[in-house]
Amino acid sequence: MKYYLLWASCILVSALYGQGNRLYFPKNLGAVIIQPLAVIMVAGAPGEIIEVLDGRGKRYVNKPMTAITEIVVGGALGSQRIRIVNAKGRLVDTLSFSVAVSTNIDDDGYYKKMFDLFNKGMEPDPLDGSEVRWNGKTYHYFVPWILDHCQTMKGLKYFKSYGAELVNLLRETQREDGMIYSFVQYMPNADYFLTRDKFSGYSKRIGDKVFVRQPTENHPEYLYVNTIYQCWKADGNDTWMRSNLNSAARALNYTLNDPARWSRRFGLLKRVYTIDSWDFAVEDEYLPDLGMTNSMIIDPVKSKFGVFFGDNTGYISACLELAEMYTHTGMLVDAKKFTDRAAEISDRLNRLSWNGKYFTHFIDEDSTVKRKLGVDEKSQIAQSNAYSLNRYISSIQSRAIIKTYLDLKDMLPAGSPGEWYAIYPPFQRGFGAHNQLWQYMNGGVGGHVAGELARGAYEQGYEVYGTDILNRLFELGKKYNNKIYFAYTGATVPPPPLPDFRPLDLSALANMDNTTEGGPGALPWMNNKRKGDDVAQLPAGQQIFSGIRFNIIAAEKNGRRSVIAVSRQDGFPATVDIPVNDTSACIYLLHTASKPASENVAATVTFYYADGSRKTNFIINGNQLTYWWFPQLKTDHSGIAWYGKNDVSEGVGLSWCAIDNPEPSKKIAKIELGAVDNHCIYTVFGISLSNQPHYIPVNPVSFGGPDNWAAATAMAALVEGLAGVKNGPLSEAYAHPVIAPRWMTTTADSVNVFIRLQANAGYVAYSFKQDKVKRRILLDATGSGQAYSFHILLPPGVEKPRSLLVNGQARNYTISKKESSIYTDFTVTDSGPSIIEIKY
Repeated sequence: MKYYLLWASCILVSALYGQGNRLYFPKNLGAVIIQPLAVIMVAGAPGEIIEVLDGRGKRYVNKPMTAITEIVVGGALGSQRIRIVNAKGRLVDTLSFSVAVSTNIDDDGYYKKMFDLFNKGMEPDPLDGSEVRWNGKTYHYFVPWILDHCQTMKGLKYFKSYGAELVNLLRETQREDGMIYSFVQYMPNADYFLTRDKFSGYSKRIGDKVFVRQPTENHPEYLYVNTIYQCWKADGNDTWMRSNLNSAARALNYTLNDPARWSRRFGLLKRVYTIDSWDFAVEDEYLPDLGMTNSMIIDPVKSKFGVFFGDNTGYISACLELAEMYTHTGMLVDAKKFTDRAAEISDRLNRLSWNGKYFTHFIDEDSTVKRKLGVDEKSQIAQSNAYSLNRYISSIQSRAIIKTYLDLKDMLPAGSPGEWYAIYPPFQRGFGAHNQLWQYMNGGVGGHVAGELARGAYEQGYEVYGTDILNRLFELGKKYNNKIYFAYTGATVPPPPLPDFRPLDLSALANMDNTTEGGPGALPWMNNKRKGDDVAQLPAGQQIFSGIRFNIIAAEKNGRRSVIAVSRQDGFPATVDIPVNDTSACIYLLHTASKPASENVAATVTFYYADGSRKTNFIINGNQLTYWWFPQLKTDHSGIAWYGKNDVSEGVGLSWCAIDNPEPSKKIAKIELGAVDNHCIYTVFGISLSNQPHYIPVNPVSFGGPDNWAAATAMAALVEGLAGVKNGPLSEAYAHPVIAPRWMTTTADSVNVFIRLQANAGYVAYSFKQDKVKRRILLDATGSGQAYSFHILLPPGVEKPRSLLVNGQARNYTISKKESSIYTDFTVTDSGPSIIEIKY
């Protein structure tokens, strides 16, 4: 806590932490910024009255002065005034200072570092940018997709103010039938989408940008409404909210009226079979041939549709949020319409998809469809179960879903970083390029799932589990590049046994010396005339380089011929054929080259098969090999095999590379080394056959999706769940916030929390301390609201407080329970900061 000492003519600022410097400022502070909950000590005459008015002019302090009067700063942000009045009611003096705050969570330790890591990870992807110009106006966004923008806003609304701008853009470009586009053009060329959707109309140039609807998606409309609601809750702008109501209703009505979006059979939202809410369809016998990129496009008649539960829980949430906005504006008939719609869809969805533990991933409309995807689809837990925890489903359902994840946590596959799967177990087939097991949406562990699961756990009486999730996600962030990733590899497949290497005998085909000496029938190394500039130190015989067994020819035993060289230079063969007459899953090359003249192509390596077919591979400098002076190379399929020196250079070496045989079942008749049409000299020291493909260790970090989405949902769980600050029911911009600190689930004994809704001056600040020796909880709290609902988690085993004091006065409270968690609940409407003490 900081202390400030003021008197009539000047101010002394004394920071009790940090450097503790004493600085003098003039009476009217102006640029001096003071945070909420700082303590100001005002020097004055006893008997005078001190008043403090907040940034809205509301008085939150009015009391007699002592020689030194302590004031805890609170109330609305902005310019605040201290008024000192004497016993006769005359104004003696005034002092002004500014109050400002930025979102921060600081325990001076673990959770401050967690906060900083999540905060850093929310920055927009540079490839996406953060704005688009359309028809002469600039619109900012977090991510240019409504899906990603909505999710990242959950965390970024505490730091950035422009969440509503993408809504404005999508409202202005909304299709006449109410459809919302998935994203606005952010790449240089959007002609692919215009070509793909030429006949369906899902992509359209509007003004000077292309707007795209991903055909398989059935979420842009409800996410559009979710985002409107989220913006309104953050800024409290009723005028802006009202301007969006008609557009929001049209969007939700579009879903019910488009035959590609609404299942008449089930009375629920439908889509083609995708993994959760992603935008690529299953590629199986039921996928119709519709033109280019079949898995990305749909046909209302030919495509096979079904019910994905996540679209429906999201739509239900949007209906209820729209109903709340209608109610706020007094439009009760419209509110009832969407409340009733939400109830009807919820009832149908529960009867169709709820299995007692979680929502079943997908149910085909056509009961004759029998998919062969290599997994028991009814056993799959899809990520939207975690998202549904925060979408108005029942507490019974929420707790069942959380228990399902807890059970999964106890039976994770080897190498899994957590139970927060995009889908589990993964599909064995059916999704083409997206079918990599345990990666991305097919069994990847979602950083973007963890935050949603934690946020739901905090609300349902599983606070310890919520904190455990955040702790484990933070540890992953520290472990892998100090950031939170969208997805992690969902399981580690054990590496195969070591390969059986079979080095080929190249002695009869070698035509170059590994020294600059050369000899009869042996070219000098690289045609080099600089004596001693060679690779003479390379050891000969059976050698193991980077775990690969090669047979290196001893030049002195083979007429100085130890290397195969091909080139278009005079005196070199343009090609060399190497007999194989064997099968091989992969070949390994020990090689190098002079610098290629152009395009970095050093050579070709062609497999000729016994059946007469062939496959050619290009050897690229910087990919399969590197120059032999000061070599540096590291890829999944290549690296430096040997590094040494010679009489001229302190660093020379050779590369290794692996080339998987594209036809491993076929017998290879020969391998042809071919020179390219430049002056490059390509050299091969060894070739080894392998009985298995080249093994690439699994990267624990997966791919796909914006990483800032994952960090943002984690930040939302940290703010709303662990720090426990959020809007109360029917409250906007923290007019009546809930303060529910769950620091009892951590080892942090003292935490300062400042949460600011950046689009508004709404904020909550509190200082939390747990004194385990004296068995008490101390909480100093303030904010911009008119009332505060406190929901204080008690330590395990404590049934109720022994006492509760607010500003030194006993306060009534109630007790609430969720699972085994017990909370003390009370409301404070006092002006100014509240000093709370709970003894237990």
